[in-house]
Amino acid sequence: MALWSPDDTAAEFELTPMIDVVFLLIAFFMTLISFISVELVELELPEAEQATIPEEPGERQYISIDRGGQIYLGAVPATADELTTRLRALRQDLPNLKVFLRADAQTPHRYVNRVMDASGRAGIYDLIFASSKD
Repeated sequence: MALWSPDDTAAEFELTPMIDVVFLLIAFFMTLISFISVELVELELPEAEQATIPEEPGERQYISIDRGGQIYLGAVPATADELTTRLRALRQDLPNLKVFLRADAQTPHRYVNRVMDASGRAGIYDLIFASSKD
């Protein structure tokens, strides 16, 4: 009766699958970073000496307002009424939703008031205002 015995050749470690997985991870993270950077509208934020970063930001929706008063939910333009509707829909999925409000330094305050009012009508009362530190 013949018994099985291992070959005398040295075992080799195949690197091709590991290289493929690493390449896919790199591609995934590069794609993810490009989506994150697209999410914000370019603004010149107002300066504040006492600006701080919150320790626990929680679930926050970014809302931006440019100099002309155009409102953006993430990177998507919206009117004040559309903003209320979209925030209500988001709040159904995320009941603890909060707002991170970014307004250009040259934005008239009446546009900021519109966003605050739209957030309040959607039932969101926790807002953080973005600023840059000198």
